Formats: sequence, structure tokens, C-alpha cells
Amino acid sequence: MSQNLSLGDFIKQLTARLQGEGIPIPFKNERPWHFLFYELKKERDLPGWPRFLDQLLFDWDGPYPRSRELSAFLHALHWNASVSANNPHYETIELPDSVADLWQQRIGGLDKDARQFLDETVRRARAEFAQAADRAVAADAEPTRAG
Repeated sequence: MSQNLSLGDFIKQLTARLQGEGIPIPFKNERPWHFLFYELKKERDLPGWPRFLDQLLFDWDGPYPRSRELSAFLHALHWNASVSANNPHYETIELPDSVADLWQQRIGGLDKDARQFLDETVRRARAEFAQAADRAVAADAEPTRAG
């Protein structure tokens, strides 16, 4: 099943897991998402590595690798009301409990390799998203300079 997993299905399952574990999920700052998936794409030897990563393209036109498809899917989740980003500055994603429950139920249908890949991705996302949150807090704490 992991070989047939789509980017959309994987992001849904990842998001449900992250929320279930209380990990803040960035929305406004997409950089951690792109770094996460860029690194996953390079590690084909991970158990359960899904084929959709072969088709995920990254541009280096800016300060970090960026995938248009990944950005489009994250924004589609928000605009089709699957997820909410109504916090004060659209910083993080929040799932309604009913959506999280539905997506969590689908995780049970994954094969062992796909679950193992999802577990590894959650571990990496926890670290990447925490670093992004720390950088945001540090940036907010820096004094501004008046010109």
C-alpha cells in the first residue's frame, strides 16, 4: 500500500498524527514542510518509501527547496475547509476533531512499511517543525530598528 500512497493521502495522515501528538503544524511558514519532504525524497532506502516522492519536484529559486505541488496541496486543505488556520496570524494548521478522527481511521489501513515510513516522517517533522517554531519565537523577540 505504501507504494500506492498519494501525496495528498500521506499529508492527511501525517497531519492527523501530528495533531494527535500535540505537535504544532506550520501553515504560514511552509519552509519546514518543504525541507521535510525534500529530505524524505532523497532517502529512497527508508522502509515504506512511497513512489509519490519520485514525482515531487523541488525548485531552488529561493533560499530553500520548494515544491509547487506540496504548497498547492497544503493550501487546498485550508481552502476546502478540511483544516483551519484561523489562529491570529495563520501560523498553524488545526484539524476539526471529526476530520482528524476520519483521517486517523485511515492510518489503520496502511501496511507495516507505510506505517513505519509515517512514523519516521512524524519523528522528523517533530524536529523540523520545532526548529521552525523556535526560529519564529526568536525572530519575534528581536528588537526592531527604527530608521
